[in-house]
Amino acid sequence: MSTPLVDRVPFAKIVTVLAIAFGVSLGLCGLNQVLVSGGAGERSTVGDQLLTIGAILEFVVMALSSVGLVLTCIAWVVLSAIGAFRQQDQEPQRLFDKIADEDDSRKDRND
Repeated sequence: MSTPLVDRVPFAKIVTVLAIAFGVSLGLCGLNQVLVSGGAGERSTVGDQLLTIGAILEFVVMALSSVGLVLTCIAWVVLSAIGAFRQQDQEPQRLFDKIADEDDSRKDRND
């Protein structure tokens, strides 16, 4: 039987990258607003155009990363749930047997 899709796709890495992209674009958007509102005197039209392009780019990155975050989290939860239902047919996972065996062997060595 092949490995489930939830184990093959690195959902945690994808969510981390999307969250970082969202946070950076949010911070740059705030910085851009500070530059626009705090400008003293006359600004060149080229500077205004660059600030506008920057704001649009930041909003696009924020929108795409937020949609990506939502869709990735939904896919992660759904695929994990499907995988959990499929694993019910298999034998149960034994988490603490190995630890208990190691503890017993350490106690035997110390005695």
